Formats: sequence, C-alpha cells, structure tokens
Amino acid sequence: MKIKQIATAISAVLLSGSAFALAPTNVPDITIYMSGASAQDKAIATLFGNICVSDANGPTDLDIYKDDSVKPGKAYTSYFCTVDNVKAGFPSTDTTVRKVLFNKRSKGGSGEGVNPVLNEVAIDAMNIFNNNCTKTAPETFYRCNITALDASGNPTGNLIKVVSDAGVSDVNPEMFVGANTPAGNTPVNAATVALKMVVKSAAAAVFGIPVTTTLRNALQEAEFGIGSPCVKSDTEACMPSLNKRQVASLATGMIKNWSAFKVNGVALTSVASILPTSTKVTFCRRVDGSGTQAQMNANFLHYPCTANAVAPASTGNPFVGPVVIKNEGSGDMSVCLNDFNNGTNGTGQNNDPLIGGPVTAWAFGLQSTEKNGNLKDDYRFIKIDGVAPTIQNAANGKYLDWAEQTFQWRKPAYTGPAGDKLTIIETIARTASNPTTIGNLDTKLIQPWGQGGYLAVSTNFAPAANGILDVTAPVIPYTHAASGKLDNCTVPLLNNAYQAPQL
Repeated sequence: MKIKQIATAISAVLLSGSAFALAPTNVPDITIYMSGASAQDKAIATLFGNICVSDANGPTDLDIYKDDSVKPGKAYTSYFCTVDNVKAGFPSTDTTVRKVLFNKRSKGGSGEGVNPVLNEVAIDAMNIFNNNCTKTAPETFYRCNITALDASGNPTGNLIKVVSDAGVSDVNPEMFVGANTPAGNTPVNAATVALKMVVKSAAAAVFGIPVTTTLRNALQEAEFGIGSPCVKSDTEACMPSLNKRQVASLATGMIKNWSAFKVNGVALTSVASILPTSTKVTFCRRVDGSGTQAQMNANFLHYPCTANAVAPASTGNPFVGPVVIKNEGSGDMSVCLNDFNNGTNGTGQNNDPLIGGPVTAWAFGLQSTEKNGNLKDDYRFIKIDGVAPTIQNAANGKYLDWAEQTFQWRKPAYTGPAGDKLTIIETIARTASNPTTIGNLDTKLIQPWGQGGYLAVSTNFAPAANGILDVTAPVIPYTHAASGKLDNCTVPLLNNAYQAPQL
C-alpha cells in the first residue's frame, strides 16, 4: 500500500510541477548509467521514483529528462532526484544527502544492456548538462536535444560515450548470440558472463503481437464477419487470433503479400471491406540485440534454441514484399505501426518505391503488453492460438509469449559498480522482482481486453498457495529456470516446489 501511495504521489507531482526539482544547473552526487530493454521503461521509471525523497505530495525534487523526438524518451530518459536513504538501501542511521542522476538508454534494446556492459564498450548516453534541455508548460519533463554532430560534423556534446554501469534485458544474457547480437558487438560468451557478471532475475514480462488497427479490423471481419458488432471492438471477446505457426511464417518472410494469407481458405484481401494502399506484408520488427525480438525469436521460432532454427526476416523486398522495418526501441515500434496504419513517415522508412512515398499497409510487430493501454497509438494486440495476452493466461500456462528478464552488471573485480552506486543498483534490481511492487505497477497497465504487464517469478517468491493468481502480488508458477539456471530458450515448467496453478 505504501508503494502504491508513493507511485500515486509521483504522478501528482509530475502533473503539478515541483518548486524544488533538480534542474540541470544542479550537480549530482552519484551518476548511474543503465542501458538495455525499452520494454521495461515504465517499470524502471516507477522503481527509481520509489526511492526518491517524498512527502505527502510525492517526490520533492524529481525531474525527468527525455530525448526530443516524435516519441520523447524512446531512446534516452534521465531521472534526477535526492534519494531517500532507507528506500535506496542505505542504513537508517545514514544522513548523507545523495542527489542521484539515473540515466537510462533504451536505444538498441536489451542487447545494449548485455554485450557492451560485459565487454566494457562505451556507448552513447544522453548528456543533460550541455544547455540542451528545456521544459515548457504544459509538459512536465525536460526535452533534450540529442543531435550528436553539428552541420560541420563536429560533436555537439549532447551525447557522450560511457561504459554502462548496469544493464537490463528481456531475456538472460546468454541468448545474445547469432542474429540476437547487437550491431558492432561480439556474441556473448556464457563462460565470460559467469566469470565477470552478476545477473539477477527480475520479473516475467508478458509480450504480444500488435497489428495496425486496420489489420486488426480486417482480421475481425474475416473471423466474425463484415458488419459484425465485433469489428473495431477492443474487447477480449472480439480480439482476432493468429496461431503460432502463422506468426512464425509471417515473421520469417514466408508470406510476401496479404493476398497469399488465407482465412478459412479465402485470401484476407478478399474478405476485408477496406484495403490499404499496399497489400505487401509489412513487418515492424526490432533491431538485432533487442530483447523483445530475442524473446519472440525463442517463443515463436525456437531461435537460437534449436539447431537449424530459422531467424526472423532481416531484410525484405520493397517491390514484392515482405517489407521489413527495423526499429531501435519500443517507442520506434509504435511509430512504425502508426506510420503504416496512417500513411505517415515518422520513422523515415515508409517509402514505397513503386509509389514514391509513404503508403498505408497492414503491418504487424512485437511489443510488451505494458504498451498502448490508452489506445493512443494506432495498433491493437491480437490473441495467439485463441488466447489473449493477459498475465492470468501466462500464469495459467495458456499463453506462450512471455520471458523472464534480468538485470546485470560487472563484478567490482572487473571494474563494475561499487560503493553507493552499487547499493542503489542492487536496490532497484531487488525491488524489480517484488510481487507487491509488480502488482502496483500492473494496475497502471490495464488493457481494454484485460490485465497486461508483469509477474514476479517463482524462483524468487512463492506463488499463491491455492493456485489462483493474486493480481495484487502476481507470481507466475512456471519458470525457464527449472534446471537451476535461467534459460529463456527452455520450455517453462512448473516450479516443483509448488502445486499446479488452477486451470
């Protein structure tokens, strides 16, 4: 209840502003750089906000900085506040004032929180102290220019190269090999991970397959009939469904045009009342190194888990299809789906060579279910094998598309974080797996079709004894760590210490 009150207070302060906020004229006592999974950005925002000094109105000096883009914060976000020592993991007798700047890089996704952290490779991070951040009402956050080079090609200082202190990923580090390796990095060596890194299990995130709203409507017409009350409805009962093998076939580029995609023996393009400009299959995927992409690869394609497994389509054919668009983060994914739903070009990649400009097209992608609960973006989640992507269905073993996330950092002996910095990182990682914390976060992630979001994992906490998911403190009884080591490539099994969940 305390955490829920804090989270509510944070929202209140963000809406009202704070006279004591930590503007970029302040100097932090501790600066932390974390890179990796964009799917967890809302969770990380809540986790950091929870350790700030607060009063009855919420955090007393929290300020938030986001990159100035079409979706602010899709690549970089920074949080700056004075931390509450006890909440941050320090002794109650410690009276030291600690102003902490927490920098989160989401660009590139999970792989940027694994490979460069392990190998001590410096990557871009946002610099908020370059006179590049401004806050203008009614916005409650600073927008920061992240242009790296000026017109003459000289560095602007808006981005700086740093080695991340810690990383966060949607899957365990060992999965970032082959097509999951981020560009410019070497594949992860499992033995090196064991030697140099501390890896902590976080929560289980439930993912889904989002499709452009126009494709959702077409699938509803094919499944329920043109003129059905279900067409354009966002309820669970009216969610259209694709099966695992259909998604796998689309993701690997086996189907080039929606005219070749059959529903009950009839081409989808023949049963839809409205067709897009282009009927080429369009895949808004994530870049290599994305944990969201890695978990999809494992859950739908068994890649890289099985010898000879096919990786997702990396390049397409813009003339005949499929069209394949790679996106850095989950924010870019939203922009991509919006573009092809509406015929816009926020990504700069909606350029049909036959038309000579942006088109509307039926596109699909991949996204965590914490996204778009307010339906502001022009995409909708669908069912997989007839099952909606709710945390309840994941916990009951009915829904397949979920993964167990990790936080990781180098051990102090390998130039990893130490002292006060390590204490704060450990606190964030520890509280990220707390069922009550997760339950409070999930209340903000409700979808029109049910509860999306996260679950605590049974390797850290016991599920409800009666086998029924407690949404206020959700724990999934299945685990990818049944062997004793987390591996999202394995089939999740019931933790043998607990009874089976209620079906």
